[in-house]
Amino acid sequence: MIDVEEKAQLACKLKAEGYNCAQAVFAAFAEDYGIDKATAVRITAGLGGGVAKMKDVCGAYLGAAMLSGLEEGCVDPSDMAGKEHAYKVAQELAMRFKEQNGSTVCAELRGVRPNPDVKEIIPCAVLVERAARIYAEYLNAKNA
Repeated sequence: MIDVEEKAQLACKLKAEGYNCAQAVFAAFAEDYGIDKATAVRITAGLGGGVAKMKDVCGAYLGAAMLSGLEEGCVDPSDMAGKEHAYKVAQELAMRFKEQNGSTVCAELRGVRPNPDVKEIIPCAVLVERAARIYAEYLNAKNA
């Protein structure tokens, strides 16, 4: 079983060190998939700030979505069932993230663009912690 608290705190530590939200979440789990930290942060370097600072999809969620691809993604482009399964898992993670935060859009979460479902501006560190928890809980439920 994955230690949910340990992963959430590692992601927060990485965020506090200056990594973007996607880097922090992805790198917290990368070694579990045989990916070293340097490679993990390079892969996710352009995803911070809601994808290249454009305030689009939240980087914390994107980090978790990318991890779900490592866990559930298929490599055969003709494997439609495998693709659908990977999409379903990423959608489930998105729904859990949205339930907790009100949105998966950086601009809405950070108060740049109003959304009535987002009750308050949510600090990036909180979003990182929540995304890491959601992903660790997903892994634990899958492997239970």
